[in-house]
Amino acid sequence: MRGLRRCLKAALVAAAALVAAAALVAAPAAHAQTRGAPLRIQVRGSAQIDAVAWTEPDGFVVRGSVIDDARSPVTEAPLSIDAVTSGGAPVDLPQAEGCAEGGAARVRAHRASQGGYAVTTDARGTFCLRGRAPLANATLRVRFPGGKLYEPAEAKVPIETHAAPLAPVNLRFDPPVDAIDLDRPTVNVTVALRIERSGAAGGAPFERERLPVVLEDERGTRIAEAPTGGDGRARFELATEGLGGAGQGALRARFEGTAALAKATVSQGVVRYAQVTLALSHPVEPARAEDGVPIDVDVRSSGGPVEGGVVEALRAGEPVGAAAVVAGKARVIAAFTAEREGTVPLSLRYVPAAPWWIPGAELAIDVPVAGPGVWRQLALGAAVLAIAGWVLGGWRRAPKRAAAGAADEKPAAPPGRAGVRIVGPIDDATGWRGAVADAHDGAPIAQAELTIVVPAFDGSGVVARAVTDDAGEFSIEAPYRNDAKLVVRAPTHSSYEQALPPPSRLGIALVTRRRAVLDRLVRWARRQGAPFEGPPEPTPGHVRRVASRVQQREVEQWATRIEHAAFGPDPVDERIEQDLGASEPKPGVSQLAP
Repeated sequence: MRGLRRCLKAALVAAAALVAAAALVAAPAAHAQTRGAPLRIQVRGSAQIDAVAWTEPDGFVVRGSVIDDARSPVTEAPLSIDAVTSGGAPVDLPQAEGCAEGGAARVRAHRASQGGYAVTTDARGTFCLRGRAPLANATLRVRFPGGKLYEPAEAKVPIETHAAPLAPVNLRFDPPVDAIDLDRPTVNVTVALRIERSGAAGGAPFERERLPVVLEDERGTRIAEAPTGGDGRARFELATEGLGGAGQGALRARFEGTAALAKATVSQGVVRYAQVTLALSHPVEPARAEDGVPIDVDVRSSGGPVEGGVVEALRAGEPVGAAAVVAGKARVIAAFTAEREGTVPLSLRYVPAAPWWIPGAELAIDVPVAGPGVWRQLALGAAVLAIAGWVLGGWRRAPKRAAAGAADEKPAAPPGRAGVRIVGPIDDATGWRGAVADAHDGAPIAQAELTIVVPAFDGSGVVARAVTDDAGEFSIEAPYRNDAKLVVRAPTHSSYEQALPPPSRLGIALVTRRRAVLDRLVRWARRQGAPFEGPPEPTPGHVRRVASRVQQREVEQWATRIEHAAFGPDPVDERIEQDLGASEPKPGVSQLAP
């Protein structure tokens, strides 16, 4: 009797687990509606062009640099430069040459026509071009065509008019500011100003003191202004509350020039990150654990409510529920078994969907669990008696084949990892049936391919193949062999394989490739230890910044590619996943940046 009652409870737990997965199914389902259109799959970084231009009595100058989204110079980048009027009409360009202060000429070709100039950046990612005739009332267009690693980029550079030659000025962030902790009240930023020519035409040196430098954000909003000191550095102390919310952004330093000094500008991409904290919206109301306990959670950062990510409920380290975060709120339905009435300790944790959200400490809570009521106990007792009678009666009649779909088991809560679970037996001893779902949100996976493979000296060794329908369900027939393997592949999920279980009804969970490449980076960082293993969990941005600091270029490029794959707009296919795995930096081997 007690065993049968526990069987009933297990069925109730499976039903309640559906509620825990429902909170996350809606969003993937909505996204699935857009999967019909084919997408071009690529992982490329972005490039940014910073340039200034001015005209002089005997010519004009344009100079600038090209950097990628990791703030590294893009060397040997082919650029095209042309000119247009304010109305958009093309302008004939004079002959041009590389700037004398740049050393070797940086101009691959210079044409005096509407076709423009072809320029290549140097080892610092910079370029400089000096035209042999003045060019006024025009705007230069500097274009980078992109390539396998970078998206195309373009910058429009107005030409300023000056009566005398100007001394070129360079700006740089010193030290680089690639990350801003929004949980700190202020952040210090220093911009160094350097004048490339040591003196004016008459020999008098240029003063680097009291030159105004303006700081702007990625929207062009003026943040602060500060004069340079005697060392040519402008120092800013910025209040983080005025820098915008968590996410990707940029800082731009701008010097407007003087009668003797040229304008200058420099940009640097930054990531504004903040720690996420969890708190109960209100005390948890007592509920039956088998039915699912609703837990309302406030998800906030120092800048306000958090958008995106997932709150997971865990019991003894195992997930028992999850819910998506929308506008700083999440309702988690925790479903589990409880032996008696009382309180059950659970922990809540935040799983970010973007690298700028840093999970805080897990929130430990005690969940009040109500015992089954009298009527529920009576109903359970009646059900137990009915099942016992059915079992006894079954001994006296031949078993009937279940109707198709009638034996479907209700799925358990998402396991959080890839695997194959035997849900129950089936009548047909030569086949397998079941469903394939996402390991984290429980959404069904359509068009997943299941293959049964056996050892073979010739040929593929494939003995059976099936594809899931829109509900993620499948049916596959083949004779069972204990040396066979089950291989599961899906369009956006990592492949999974294991030994083929005996004929049964299966529940198969797959992990998205985005999560898989992130997990690979986390495992790598933890094997390396400090400084790559950032608290509480390493992210691609953290690994990239550390690698840039310690000049491990190979690691920096690999972490950048993983960041693009995990959080970029394009899907990650099997080729990209394998390539990221093959290019994982080897332990103890680093490539120093030049």
